[in-house]
Amino acid sequence: MTLEKYKKIKVVCEKMSMYRSFLLKNNFWSKKGNEKDENLKGEKIYIKHDSEIGGIYAIVNSERKGVKIIVNGEEHWFNNFDKLDAFLGRLKQREDDFMKILRRKNLSKRLRKLDI
Repeated sequence: MTLEKYKKIKVVCEKMSMYRSFLLKNNFWSKKGNEKDENLKGEKIYIKHDSEIGGIYAIVNSERKGVKIIVNGEEHWFNNFDKLDAFLGRLKQREDDFMKILRRKNLSKRLRKLDI
């Protein structure tokens, strides 16, 4: 193995490790068997479940040096941590807005039932 090839592999591994750390800090869980499964072809899968959004899947790809996020059947590709963080923040904000609407409707329904 040449020195250049070694450095390239090292950079890819460090980048994957950075995405792994970032996803774990954002409450994603590593798929069981991520480290042992040889069929993944350089991909590591992370999963997060949200009660309003459902499953959020992150696939870290060592060849393309980035992460693919799958939410509601839509795929989004990120190779920039700031954009990934902003996207996950928007998902959380959308969830919070949805919960506010549900709480407001529930409160409104209860207030209408009061005898005043």
